[in-house]
Amino acid sequence: MLGYSEARHRLLEPKGWQVRYFPHYRIPEALAFARAMAGEGRPLGLIGHSWGADGALRLARRLETDVLLIGADPVAKPALPPALWRGRPEAARTLVHVDAVAEARDRSDHVKTMGYLAGGGVHRAWREADHIIPTRLNHWNFAGMMAAKGPDGRSAEDWLASLVAA
Repeated sequence: MLGYSEARHRLLEPKGWQVRYFPHYRIPEALAFARAMAGEGRPLGLIGHSWGADGALRLARRLETDVLLIGADPVAKPALPPALWRGRPEAARTLVHVDAVAEARDRSDHVKTMGYLAGGGVHRAWREADHIIPTRLNHWNFAGMMAAKGPDGRSAEDWLASLVAA
């Protein structure tokens, strides 16, 4: 995630775009940054991987502006069951869920399973996403998930590029 974010930062910052990485436990800082960008009229894309997708979803629920919301192999953090049943955030104009189910499981997939069991699964919002992109990748392969093409031929990276092009 961090490497992906840094690469996007180098690519997009010279063009006037702001790219920031926040770990899943830094929601207040991410919310302040997102609100600042929205206050400047900038389009917002929130991307989260694993528990970070849970954080991106929670962040989107607290925003008042349209966002593109991408969950790369989302896993819910431990919470009371009603949190898992909530639908899409009002701010989410588009939800993209990249679902990684590895052909050959490795340690990262076992970590995902433990997080899945601890958190109770995947939020309803991700299960009912506008676009679900199934992949045969391991849980660690974030860049691969972002590049994977969905049934419509578009990747999460393509959705993000459409936001940048807007």
